[in-house]
Amino acid sequence: MNASIPKINKILNTIKIHNEELIDNYSWIKQKNWKEVILDPNKLDTQVKKYLKEENLFKQTQLQDIKDIEKKLFEELKSKIKNEDNSVPKKDGDYFYAYKFNKNSEYPIYYRKNIINNFEEIILDCEKKSKKHTYFNVASISHSHNHKYVAYNIDTNGSEYFSIFIEDIETKKTLSAEIKNTTGEIIWSLDNNYIFYVGLDENHRPTKVFKHKIGSNSKKDLLIYEEKDPSFFCSINLSKTKKYLFIRTADHETSEYLFINLKLNETTPILFRKRIKKIEYDLEHHDNYFLISTNLDNAKNFKIMISHEKSYEKWEEFIPYNKINLILDFILLKDWLIRLERTEGSENIIILNLNNKNQHKISFDEEAYNLSLDHGYEYETDIFRYSYSSPTTPKSIFDYDCKLKKKELKKTQEVPSGHNKDDYVCKKIFATAHDNEKIPITILYKKGVKLDSNNYLLLYGYGSYGISIPSNFSTNRLSLVDRGIVYAIAHVRGGKEKGYEWYENGKLLNKKNTFLDFISCAEKLCEDKYTSPKKIIAQGGSAGGLLMGYIANERPDLFLGIIAQVPFVDICNTMLDEDLPLTVTEIPEWGDIKNDKNAFLYVKSYSPYDNIKKQNYPHMLVTGGISDPRVTYWEMTKWVAKLRENKTDNNLLLLHMNMTAGHSGASGRFDYLKEIAMEYGFVLKICKILS
Repeated sequence: MNASIPKINKILNTIKIHNEELIDNYSWIKQKNWKEVILDPNKLDTQVKKYLKEENLFKQTQLQDIKDIEKKLFEELKSKIKNEDNSVPKKDGDYFYAYKFNKNSEYPIYYRKNIINNFEEIILDCEKKSKKHTYFNVASISHSHNHKYVAYNIDTNGSEYFSIFIEDIETKKTLSAEIKNTTGEIIWSLDNNYIFYVGLDENHRPTKVFKHKIGSNSKKDLLIYEEKDPSFFCSINLSKTKKYLFIRTADHETSEYLFINLKLNETTPILFRKRIKKIEYDLEHHDNYFLISTNLDNAKNFKIMISHEKSYEKWEEFIPYNKINLILDFILLKDWLIRLERTEGSENIIILNLNNKNQHKISFDEEAYNLSLDHGYEYETDIFRYSYSSPTTPKSIFDYDCKLKKKELKKTQEVPSGHNKDDYVCKKIFATAHDNEKIPITILYKKGVKLDSNNYLLLYGYGSYGISIPSNFSTNRLSLVDRGIVYAIAHVRGGKEKGYEWYENGKLLNKKNTFLDFISCAEKLCEDKYTSPKKIIAQGGSAGGLLMGYIANERPDLFLGIIAQVPFVDICNTMLDEDLPLTVTEIPEWGDIKNDKNAFLYVKSYSPYDNIKKQNYPHMLVTGGISDPRVTYWEMTKWVAKLRENKTDNNLLLLHMNMTAGHSGASGRFDYLKEIAMEYGFVLKICKILS
């Protein structure tokens, strides 16, 4: 198979803003009908389609010599996943709800078992429903309170435009026609006659909350709330008590809640507390009061406040602010408040008895680990569920009895090919940043690996939106670690690994801290002899792809290779285009570059697309999804085209465009491994580890 380096036309386009120029020779790749293309890739311009096919063919040709290794990696990755598997059932009334994977199936089967008679029945067979589709994703499934009906959503192209379907569980009869263009969130009314859902507007923004009567035409659905500010997105959830429907509307730094009393069958939302810029709050309901997690009064790491139902506008302190404890999540049960907190990078679970105000803590011993809470269905219970894993320890799911202070192991992730945690070493070290901040790094490597600077190392980073990268278990990364490659995660600013300020110091006019932190982590890993320059492969996706773009331009000398997955690299053009789904709501993250010259100049100074240079670049593998509404197909396409025009080296520059998927790649539990096998094959190729 032969393929030459793809060639693409240049058509000069200049945008003038703030007395500055943005020159873009590849802006034409973005089609005027891009919204239609995301929904139906068949509407892609023939010239663009031809170019993308040539890029995919070129990538295929360049990786032809590792085709067998890719196949081997895929089978290896697959062997680490239990072929026939079951989730831990969740109790709701007289039923246990769960899902399972049959042998060789790509998609789950959702089912339930009657506690009284042990009768099992299928609720939704995703494997069966997926047969007609190349891409298939069910984001949520919700059963009615009387356990008679099920509502679920489906996305069949990766565009994240979900359609809702409603069926009778017993008869499988369709109860309502397809409800299109939704986020997929579904809340049932208490009388089981209606569902609430969020609709997407023409710009893919969740702005409207509807009430749908089961069996009726969705065109007649009642609009109960519409968000008028395009920078605020809507979501819905049900209170733990099932009394209230909560409508949350928010951007990246401000939130607001409205609520509807479902027990009174109300349809007019009541405002809980009017939005105040940079004040966030989240809401839960107890028998006669609300608990609020909020950053009010400069509580940057959040505190919990209380307000009574009849005077919900009056908030009082309940869990005082503690500047070293970041509240990540909480579960409210009838007699218990369970908080997940992060203190100096380590997570703990705190259990408070709401009756006597006594509290105790669940602590964990490993240097690096990941915790998460499962909110479950039930309210009047003493038991909650949590999961634990670490880079060396497979995921374990526990039920914890708050009254007895006892945990019960419900399931441990099985690795069919075998796994011994003692074969690996996990460490947490700290790099010193340019401004003397200490940046955590999680490191995983095979026991016996000699730390003499000769090791190849994959360094992963993200650093945006306050999202913390977990120090969790991954069977996938073991395929690199088992081959002697050190795996490291740089917990850079822009996440919340060290609290809310860690996030604030990696956004807006502090954004470069994210990039410089990552470089400091790479240098520290060299200094401590885990690796050395030109032996590091950097990896990041989406906003982490922005990080990859920056280091490619500014420190190509440090890195052997870069994997940029669905990378957000054309930040100036994207943030100037208010028609794109995420642009307006992301102004608090990146800045109002359209109206603020200083913000524009700062973003322009680091924008990967606008700072490509005539220089040598590392080996690069760039991925995208044709129906991605978050980081659109033209971003990485333009970036690769411009890199090809300017790079002065003979290193690999490969674009992989998935023509049947969106932001998250392939949808099947095994199919998605093919892309990982390709990425890991790329790593082994440039590291010359050909086995």
